[in-house]
Amino acid sequence: MESVQKQLEELGLNPNEVRVYLASLELGAATAQQIAGKAAVPRPTTYVAIGGLVKRGLVSSHTRGKKQYFQAERPEILMRMLEDEKKKVVANEARLKALMPRLHALISVSGSRPDISYFEGSEGLQTMRAVLFGTKASELLVIGSPVKYQKVVGREMSVIHSDNLTRSKIQVKQIVLHTGQRPDMTVKTAKYRFIKTKEVEPGEIAIFGNYISLIVYLDSPQGFLIKSAELASVARILFASAWKGAA
Repeated sequence: MESVQKQLEELGLNPNEVRVYLASLELGAATAQQIAGKAAVPRPTTYVAIGGLVKRGLVSSHTRGKKQYFQAERPEILMRMLEDEKKKVVANEARLKALMPRLHALISVSGSRPDISYFEGSEGLQTMRAVLFGTKASELLVIGSPVKYQKVVGREMSVIHSDNLTRSKIQVKQIVLHTGQRPDMTVKTAKYRFIKTKEVEPGEIAIFGNYISLIVYLDSPQGFLIKSAELASVARILFASAWKGAA
């Protein structure tokens, strides 16, 4: 019986709930006093244990005359309880996986060593955007091709990102790379300058707060987020030089 008790505890029942449940299985419909005597558990503690078992669907109750009786449900209910726990574990694992990039991005860096995080796919790109807005940066500096960006993420996501930038009141400066005809830009509050190139590279560099983001817009976006106040400062100097040379 000890092995049965231990295995039930491993399923999430506390020792008193296990004793009360096993006693109830043996007794069938019984009062709390009868169950307490069979389980060798104080009656007040028995009521607490019964309450926990009722919540799990392992015990039901009914009134007969003026007395309340409790009865253990069939052991098959334990399998359903285990399946529910499995579903919770799977759901929590998925939530944690989605959260990991943001948690890594928030790791404080000791000394001057840069903190570098890697992101992949549209979800990774959204996480990088979330880090941007989470820093509450006052300025965003970007070098890249919005045409390539829209082609990968879609116009709808591009418009959403632009609207978020407008609402956040972040001061945006973007150096737009293009091969000929200047593209229409969507962030109303941004300032743009343009550089004509023979071939537009499918990526962007962005500087905000203490972060530098490097993104390549392949079929599935890939990006690195570098957290370093020193590197961000150097990147701003280089951006300022490129800004002066752009039209």
